[in-house]
Amino acid sequence: MSDDLLKLAPDLIGGLRHPLQGIKASLELVERRVGALAGLEEWKLMRRQVQRMQDFLSSYEAVLSREKAASSFFVVDEVVEQAVGVLEFRVNRLGGRFDARRAPTPKVAWCAPSAVLHAIVDVVANAVDAAEAAGGSARVQVRVVGGGGSGVEVRVSHEGRGVSPHIAGTMMRNYGGSVRLVEEGDPARLNWARTEFSVGIPARPD
Repeated sequence: MSDDLLKLAPDLIGGLRHPLQGIKASLELVERRVGALAGLEEWKLMRRQVQRMQDFLSSYEAVLSREKAASSFFVVDEVVEQAVGVLEFRVNRLGGRFDARRAPTPKVAWCAPSAVLHAIVDVVANAVDAAEAAGGSARVQVRVVGGGGSGVEVRVSHEGRGVSPHIAGTMMRNYGGSVRLVEEGDPARLNWARTEFSVGIPARPD
């Protein structure tokens, strides 16, 4: 993925935003005409996914805008859950082969939450792609580690062969964080993982 594609991202976001608004308006119109649909779980799921896509585009737009997104303290586990929610349909296809684990105690970090969200989405989507390509029993695990003065890491491990998530790395560098491929000798690396990425997030302001 090249930097040229990142420059095109705002136009791509704008191109997606208008059809999504039309879909949302159409769903609301159908719901008014057929009120019984509103109570169906499948209908609620569809409405939630459309809203998630709109929220996702809005926060992506904020990250890529000329004005730097505001950094703040936030609970990393909550952003991980949000990222997994964005990829709900993808991870559901893996079933028990996907595992997202909370830290034993909540991990708080300092960064732009929207940048962290998109970095995690990018890395997890890459891992799911690799696991699906590997097939069989290939697993994906997401976990939050670290804390304190050393910062917080979101580790994404899988049993496929992934490609370095370029967009995620570009975003995190802008906010003092990082996305890196974890070396095999790393003591915190899962022994079953063929590939493991770390999204590094600062623990406090510089």
